[in-house]
Amino acid sequence: MTGAPDGFVSRWHTVDGLRLHALEWDGGPGTPVVLLPGLVTASRSMVPLARALAGHGIHPWIPDPPGFGYSDKPRRALSLRDEAKLIAQWLAVTGSQPAGLLGNSFGSQIAAAMAASHPGKVDRLVLLSPTVDPALRRRLSWLPVPSTQVRAGHQPYDRWRIDLLARLHAAIGDDAPLRLLNVAEYGCASLPRAASTVRIAVLEPMEPALPDITVPTLVIRADRDHLSSPDWAGRLVRLLPGGQLARLPGVGHNAFYAHPDMVAAVAAPFFSHSGPVG
Repeated sequence: MTGAPDGFVSRWHTVDGLRLHALEWDGGPGTPVVLLPGLVTASRSMVPLARALAGHGIHPWIPDPPGFGYSDKPRRALSLRDEAKLIAQWLAVTGSQPAGLLGNSFGSQIAAAMAASHPGKVDRLVLLSPTVDPALRRRLSWLPVPSTQVRAGHQPYDRWRIDLLARLHAAIGDDAPLRLLNVAEYGCASLPRAASTVRIAVLEPMEPALPDITVPTLVIRADRDHLSSPDWAGRLVRLLPGGQLARLPGVGHNAFYAHPDMVAAVAAPFFSHSGPVG
């Protein structure tokens, strides 16, 4: 049994034979926004940002990507296309479409793929601390190529990892340091799955999808983000037909966790159409 953080409820939906877990804000109606977490992490990592967004009238959902968190674990790592397809199907099952979509770090790659290939599911898109900068892709090109083949009707496995993660979350609490939370979630995802997902992030850049995104899109880059250069963030905006750029001064790649109020102050007006981007 998984326990939800204060202010959230756990939701379970079956999509393409996989049981997917998500956290939903329990504080009443608002503009629906789905938050996609970063590499190997899951819904718990996005809770501080979700709470901050809720303070601006946003109704956040945070799914655990398939293979991570409390969601079922397919036997092979999923490609960006597979991830995007499952999230699009999940949105249809939850009845939350169209919704705002915020992808953080590697989640921005999934978000971009989904907005490009499933345009009716998304009405506004935020790419927060997007990855992977071409310079970093070159440095990680030595990683082995993963197998991403996924067959229909595949069976979940490693239930013990999900049970262990629930115990670890209970032990470290809702406000654990991000590094401690990452250790728990990386360990319970399994190192082979984590390594395969890193390689997918490197092999499948988001740039080709951006010209096909038709909804308004905001790229948010933290000034001290070592995974995303200013030049690359600018390039992403130029590739987007409806792209905008916002800066987060004085913070780094972990802004979503360490400075959620700063991120929410920029993202929430964009999602609610209530004012210009700060």
